[in-house]
Amino acid sequence: MALDSWYAIQTKPRREDQVLAWLAQRADVPVFFPKLESLRRRRGQKVHHIEPLFPSYLFVRMSLEAEDWYKVRWTPGVRRIVGTGEVPVPVPDQAIDILKARCQRDDVIAWEPTLSPGTAVRIKEGPFSGFVGVLERPASRAQRVRVLLTLLQTVASVEVDIVDLEEVSG
Repeated sequence: MALDSWYAIQTKPRREDQVLAWLAQRADVPVFFPKLESLRRRRGQKVHHIEPLFPSYLFVRMSLEAEDWYKVRWTPGVRRIVGTGEVPVPVPDQAIDILKARCQRDDVIAWEPTLSPGTAVRIKEGPFSGFVGVLERPASRAQRVRVLLTLLQTVASVEVDIVDLEEVSG
């Protein structure tokens, strides 16, 4: 039997869950479908949103023997096995291990804010919408930060939800 490797599978748009279920139940093929949990604002409320880390892609562990290859290639919803031409190219085990190490339950990677103190930010929502300031520090409550704003020639520190900020480039 040939050595099993991880391969990236491209699915038809929004068919990842269908392919995942089919391969796990009917083909008995190990599947890894990493997702990202992020915070979004919807109708004024913060909500946790889970989306594919790589939309239209998932990973399968298989050999390139004809039986395994055809089982995966002809799964409903699969567009192709990623490779060069018709030859699938394996994904390094280390790449999959790194992704799996970051995952929590159900192959979900938790969102972590990338803004650090000193970053120039713009407030997107709320009474200070449109103001530009500098991220001062995390606030006492979860997912809130302190931002320094210049208001009427005075520096003020305000507390806002981190989902209401965007980094100002340049």
